[in-house]
Amino acid sequence: MRPSSLEKRQRYLASAIELFLEQGYDNTNMAQLIERCGGSKLTLYNYFGDKQGLLRAVVAELTEPSGEALALPLPDARPPRQQLMSFAVNYLHFVYDPRRLKLCRLVMTRVHKDPDLIHFFLERSAYHSQSVLGTFLKALDSQGTLHFDDPDLACEQLLGALRGNRHFEALYADTIPSPAEMRRSAESAVDAFLAGHSRHPVEPGRHQ
Repeated sequence: MRPSSLEKRQRYLASAIELFLEQGYDNTNMAQLIERCGGSKLTLYNYFGDKQGLLRAVVAELTEPSGEALALPLPDARPPRQQLMSFAVNYLHFVYDPRRLKLCRLVMTRVHKDPDLIHFFLERSAYHSQSVLGTFLKALDSQGTLHFDDPDLACEQLLGALRGNRHFEALYADTIPSPAEMRRSAESAVDAFLAGHSRHPVEPGRHQ
């Protein structure tokens, strides 16, 4: 695709993100995009196929940063708590990002109408974070640093503890915790997690 075509596609995509997140799927149409960005229906359909294809492109764009934001290298010389805290804080900032919360609400309206989109969204969000964290926890278990009877279940438990009820409040009441509150949630969840899976007792007030 030529640079000029890529730029035009990106303009369409940026406008589609605004329209879908503010108006929802049913109230957004291709004509609105053309009115905002110019061009023709033929150009728009060449880029995205149809309206469902356009929404898929929006999901891809808004979940793309998850790879970098939720990176968790294999265990190194740093204490596990330090690495887990870094992941936990980044994870909470990712899930509480206002545009991604709006995207979650938008995707939920398509649950029974576009199951392929739901799977695509989960692969790039929830399943991605579970995979990254799960790989890290299995490495810790293999090294003998922590112990997990079921690393996959432990992964789900830590992610669930990080989100807690506040994620529901953010989704349904648009109540987003402050960065300081996110960090406190991360510390509480990570410390309880480490204490529960340590191979050695942890003295109060000390971190692994």
